[in-house]
Parts: sequence; structure tokens; C-alpha cells
Amino acid sequence: MKAWQPILTPKTVLPLLFGVGVIFAPIGGLLLYASSKVQEISIDYSKCTIEAPDCSGSGTFGPVPDSAVSMSFHKEVADDDKPTWCKETNYVGYGGTTNVTTPTCRIQFYVPEDLKTPVLLYYQLTNFYQNHRRYVKSFDQAQLNGEFRDNSSIDASDCDPLQLGEDGKAYYPCGLIANSMFNDTIFSPEALNWPNATGNFTYDMKDTNIAWSADKELYKKLDPKVYPYGSVVPPMYWREKYPVYNETFPYPDLHTDEAFQVWMRTAGLPTFSKLSRRNDDLAMKVGRYEVMVYDCECLLTLGGTRTEKRN
Repeated sequence: MKAWQPILTPKTVLPLLFGVGVIFAPIGGLLLYASSKVQEISIDYSKCTIEAPDCSGSGTFGPVPDSAVSMSFHKEVADDDKPTWCKETNYVGYGGTTNVTTPTCRIQFYVPEDLKTPVLLYYQLTNFYQNHRRYVKSFDQAQLNGEFRDNSSIDASDCDPLQLGEDGKAYYPCGLIANSMFNDTIFSPEALNWPNATGNFTYDMKDTNIAWSADKELYKKLDPKVYPYGSVVPPMYWREKYPVYNETFPYPDLHTDEAFQVWMRTAGLPTFSKLSRRNDDLAMKVGRYEVMVYDCECLLTLGGTRTEKRN
């Protein structure tokens, strides 16, 4: 009977580890190099509508607290150029007679050197558990794909606990994920001193090409012939934009709504970033910019924070 002998010995392990190091060291070097090329500014605006001065006040913009700002540029930003903010209220119309009072945050920041394309704008949430088991499964794929689902089918679906609304009618879209969709509106930046521009220049950032192409095929627009108006109702937190579904407020086109598609791809950690806008054609020039944010303020009640990230 032969004695058992270990397959891995110091003579075999050391060459193996050396070989793995030779393979992965260049990959690590490339990742570090790519990371060093990224330039980023991150601003936590969660308390803007509480702490920032009124835009119409004598002081107008005030400094954003250092604790709410993170910058990673190759050039240092001078103290006079650090981010500032102010708050105001706007009235937003979504169609018909809907007119919503919206808290608004205006943020100014400085870019010390040109940012090459693509320039990406993310929002970041903290203390938001999209990875919770009950949350992750709370949707109905057939409904999202435009297939007819009667009220009893939705009532028995994975959309629990948000399947049916008033009068026993199904929510569209049903479920926790859709009903908690991030609904702050972050506008394209206005360059305050763009080269050769007379007045402010809109640095146009699109909300297209932000979702995975494969995700678009998971969502279709509802056909009113299949889903007559009145057969489904908007989720609770969609009702500022969609008070009802009818000819004035038609069904949202989820096939083209990439912001919705990005949100529906749930994150694995309670702190996560999601792509909101991008510019693939024009570098962001050195200078000062202003961004307007329609702020729903909803996350403050959950102890979370919202951050605008640009890189």
C-alpha cells in the first residue's frame, strides 16, 4: 500500500504562485493606470434644501460643506473655486393641469482642466438596500414586457406588497422596485464662462445610451387596445407625473425610458452609483458650471444620501 503524498508541496506551490503573479501583475498595473486617468467631482446635495441659502437672498450662493464634496483632479482647485449652492422653489408642469411645487437645488462647481469624452454623470445613493430579497423579486416581467395581465394575475404575482391599487386595479408598473424609482431630476450643466460663448452655454448631457442594450428588450410600451385606459393605475410615487393614465397622461414608454431600465437593474450593495447622463462628443472645458436639481427630498426620511458624481 502506497503512502499518501501531498500534491502541493513548497516546490510546486512557489512556481504556481509566481506564475499567477506574472499573469495578474500586468492586469493590475493596467487597472491602476486606468484609474489614475479618471477625474471626478462628487457632491452630496442631500441637505441642500435644508442648509443652503435661498437663491433670491442677499448672499445667493453659499459654500458647500467640505464633508459633502470629494474631488479627484490632476490640478488642485483653489478655495475660491470650491463648490457652492443655493435653494429655491420651482413649479413644474407634467401635462394637463398638473403643476407641482418642486424644491430645487442649484449647485456650482469648477473644472480645473478639460475632461475628455466620455463625460459621465452618475447619482449615488447610500443606505438604500436594493439587494433585499423581497425587493429584488418585486416586479412582474410579463407586465413590463407589455403582455396582458389581469388584476387577479398581478395580485398573485411577485409584485407583493404593491400589486393592486384602488378599486382592486393593478399598478403599472407594479412592485417595489418601480415604485421606489429615483425621481430627482438632474439637468445638464450650464457653463458660466464657456470659451467664445456669449452668455451661458448648455453642456448637453443626454439620458440615452445609459442602459444596457439587452435591457431594452425586457420592456415594451403598453398598447391601450390591450390595456384600455382605466384598467391599471399608476404606482403611488409616480402620481405627480402621472395622476392617472388616459389620453392626456398616456402610458410611459418603458422601452425607451433608459433611466427606468437603469433603476430596475438592482444594485448588490447599499451604497451604489447609477449612470444618469453622458456626453460622448464634446470635452468639458475648464471653467465654472451650474447644475439644477429638482429635489424630491424623499430619501432624507430613510436616512439615505444622494450624491451627484461627474467624471
